[in-house]
Amino acid sequence: MSFARFACRSLLAGYFIADGVQAFVNPDPRVADAEPWATKVVEWSNRVLPADLARRIPDKTETLVRIHGAAQTVGGLMLATGLFRRTGAALVAVAYVPKVFAARPTSLSADKLPFARELALLGGVLVAARDTEGKPNLAWMINDRRRFVSAQKRLTKKAAKTAQAAAKKVRAALPAAS
Repeated sequence: MSFARFACRSLLAGYFIADGVQAFVNPDPRVADAEPWATKVVEWSNRVLPADLARRIPDKTETLVRIHGAAQTVGGLMLATGLFRRTGAALVAVAYVPKVFAARPTSLSADKLPFARELALLGGVLVAARDTEGKPNLAWMINDRRRFVSAQKRLTKKAAKTAQAAAKKVRAALPAAS
């Protein structure tokens, strides 16, 4: 891992850690912005999830804001430390989507800078979630393994044909047993 990657990931994660801790410790300023989305989450969970699982989704917006902050903090720490960094970046991205929607301008004359900032931060963690540091990802390794296996099968078939041809020549060269 290069120092530049570590530094950039840490700088990016720092924002999400600070924002998540702030949301977890003091959710009150965010409750008003989160209320419309929290009610939609609760309605969706009641409609889609099984009843016993839907009952576990908290109804209070303050609790949902705290959960959001905790997820952002944990994901940011994972990203900053490099422990399961891609998983942490994905967690931050998923947790950050509601904040992006909450920041979107509601009118044409509204200030679009906060929305652009939220989109840029979301884009940054999505890039971090996809960063393999130059190493092949799991899908590439699986495909590479398939290519390796198929090449081995081809070589095995070719070796078997060569062996059969050699055995045929050896049998032809041996004197016939009477």
